[in-house]
Amino acid sequence: MTNAKKIYNTVLNDERIKAVAPTILDAYPSTVEKFPCVIFLDASQSDKEFADNLPTVDSLGVEVHIFTKAIAKYKTTSEIGIAVADVMKENYFICRSNNEVPDVEDNIRHRVMYFIRDIYSL
Repeated sequence: MTNAKKIYNTVLNDERIKAVAPTILDAYPSTVEKFPCVIFLDASQSDKEFADNLPTVDSLGVEVHIFTKAIAKYKTTSEIGIAVADVMKENYFICRSNNEVPDVEDNIRHRVMYFIRDIYSL
């Protein structure tokens, strides 16, 4: 298992995220039906630095989509986003963007976060 895959599994299985969003997916569904929902996407993984024609640094990007309803019984995207950010930061990711996309008609809130991390090979 690669370092990126280990990190990805660690984040997906973190109990703090499961506590605020019981539905956690690693692929984008055609329709989000269970709320709140967190979707982790492997957005990019590329070689960044080389030595002796071998990659020494991988750049890993993770896109996180948070869906919730604007109803009192559901956690807000901000509350869920804080839990996600805490877990990602503990795994040495940097948040590059954090945007809210409201859908007023259906009372659905959608937050998109993008995290990056460089993984060094020894």
